[in-house]
Amino acid sequence: MKVDKVKNKIEKLRSEVKKHNDLYYKKSQSEISDFEFDRMLKNLEELEEQYPQFKESASPTDFVGSDISSDSSIITLNTPMYSLDKAFSMEEVENFFSKVKEKETGNMPFTCELKLDGFSVNLYYDNGELIYATTRGDGIVGEDITENIKTIPSIPLKISHKTPIEVRGEIILNIDEFDRINKERESNGEKVFANPRNAAAGSIKLKDPARVKARKLDYKIYSVGLFEESSVDSQYKLLEYLRNLGFKIVEHYYSDNVADLIEQCKIWDKGRDDLNYMVDGLVFKVSHFSIQDKIGHTSKFPKWAVAYKFKAKEAETKLLSVDFQVGRTGAVTPVAKLNPVYLAGTTVSRATLHNANEIKRLGLKEGDYVRLIKSGEIVPKIIGVNLDRRSENAKSIIFPESCPVCSTQLISLDNGSKSYCDNLNCPAQILRRIEHFASRDTVGIRGLGESVIQQLLDNNMIEKIEDIYSIDYEKFASLPHQGKRSAEKLQKAVEVSKTQKLGKLIAGLGIRFVGLNTAKILTDSYSDIDSLMKATSADLFAIDKIGEKTADAVVEFFSNKENILMIKSLKKSGVVFNKIESKMSGKLTGMSFVVTGKIENYTRKELNDLIEDNGGKVSSTVSSKLDYLLAGENAGSKLEKARKFNTIKIISGQDFFDKIR
Repeated sequence: MKVDKVKNKIEKLRSEVKKHNDLYYKKSQSEISDFEFDRMLKNLEELEEQYPQFKESASPTDFVGSDISSDSSIITLNTPMYSLDKAFSMEEVENFFSKVKEKETGNMPFTCELKLDGFSVNLYYDNGELIYATTRGDGIVGEDITENIKTIPSIPLKISHKTPIEVRGEIILNIDEFDRINKERESNGEKVFANPRNAAAGSIKLKDPARVKARKLDYKIYSVGLFEESSVDSQYKLLEYLRNLGFKIVEHYYSDNVADLIEQCKIWDKGRDDLNYMVDGLVFKVSHFSIQDKIGHTSKFPKWAVAYKFKAKEAETKLLSVDFQVGRTGAVTPVAKLNPVYLAGTTVSRATLHNANEIKRLGLKEGDYVRLIKSGEIVPKIIGVNLDRRSENAKSIIFPESCPVCSTQLISLDNGSKSYCDNLNCPAQILRRIEHFASRDTVGIRGLGESVIQQLLDNNMIEKIEDIYSIDYEKFASLPHQGKRSAEKLQKAVEVSKTQKLGKLIAGLGIRFVGLNTAKILTDSYSDIDSLMKATSADLFAIDKIGEKTADAVVEFFSNKENILMIKSLKKSGVVFNKIESKMSGKLTGMSFVVTGKIENYTRKELNDLIEDNGGKVSSTVSSKLDYLLAGENAGSKLEKARKFNTIKIISGQDFFDKIR
């Protein structure tokens, strides 16, 4: 390669690494997979090593990316938080073991730990109390996140270890909770998170601890910084010691057999899909601290550890078309319709393209063959185009200027990144508003999903939300694919919804920026809809945890005559817009549950709500501290794990419902 080309390539790589570092650490966003980024950084390191004359003093290869915000309060760490050297193949893992074993003869056990795909934090305790918590920052100083950390139940505020200690691990977000947050953000017209890691990072830096608490974050630890305990002389003993202090620790394996350790790469590459949280690799560490000290560190990472990165599961398929969907707020989103392809455990046939800018960035054309990954192994994402397979006659994809459903001229905002249809009577918006009102996370009308709502609209049986309560059930029973039994079930579900919790009713109305958590906050100050409707922006803004934008949105919603008429009509139909005392019991108080498998027709969230409404606590992991495992069909690995603990009672759906009756 010519010298000038090498220089240009290094400069381009350096610019790309800096860009993606900033997106990842500062904005909790990612345009490429972690695997791609790590590969990019590795390529830059290799080129700079080969051509040192082109290396800059401020090259991103020499420092850890920083997550510190410009307006944050920072704390200096007692000991640095190092990064880890990366391995991308079995051969590179084997090379790590060979190099380490050259430095020390004799028996050398290693730990193999799951590499959590979360947000690194540092907890400092003294005299057994949590004094402060920080982000990793740049590895030397971190951002103060103490108050937010205190909202995470899995982090103990007091421990029995009395001398100063820095405990290090990652904030994670379980996949079930990630899905719930994204549904809520989407229904509020907010941008969804690309993956659980970004959601965890964005959540832990929120200014309002109450909002952090509502996100139900979790925490697992894998190491320490400052630490003194003579009885703990290895990584394996350290993890057990920390577990006994009350911390959740990473899943790990311990062996001195290199072949067994390497086999873990294959086992967990398949097994990661069974977890309810994200992992992106494995970390191999020399276990004995005395040997770690002999092997030492570089300026960036320890020489006695390596992170094996799972390759992002990728597939190539044909882009059949791009549909433009209209949401309940009028936002128009392009969605790629794909030739179905199996990827990371599911068959993918659609992927969001977010906006016109994303289509332009990818350079997409009709009929292209596209490379597809699951961002964070969750959300299908197009990451590139196979130009070698592009047709010579391929046509550009044109973002519509008018609404694809009602033909209203679209409004363009944020330099073209957002397009809206402002016609409130747009059929697509009406469908989505009704669907949002009836959804499980709001009013919860069983049997009233998208297809049934569309059927009711097509047959002129409903036109708006309030019409749900005047459905002609005899006519409904005569519709295709329905019947008397379906009509009876729907009628019963509609009647039950009239006495839904006030917070869920308010969330179902579709007020911008008001999801379920915000609605619950509002009902703490207003016990009925009438008093809320009279509130001014100043009144609402004075409520702790309610921002200016949300306050204005609530007032604007109740200033609309059509919305006032909707509320009056719903009241006339018997919908109760007052706080209703819960009919639930406290029969599960003091009991903890994990739900696994299929339980009758209930969703996981509905069962979790029932547990909490009856005073119980919900956990996502099986441990010796768990009281009950509620196990249904296809319970899987959690059932097997629970059977190993004699203290955990395994119950069926029928047993559970008998408990709360």
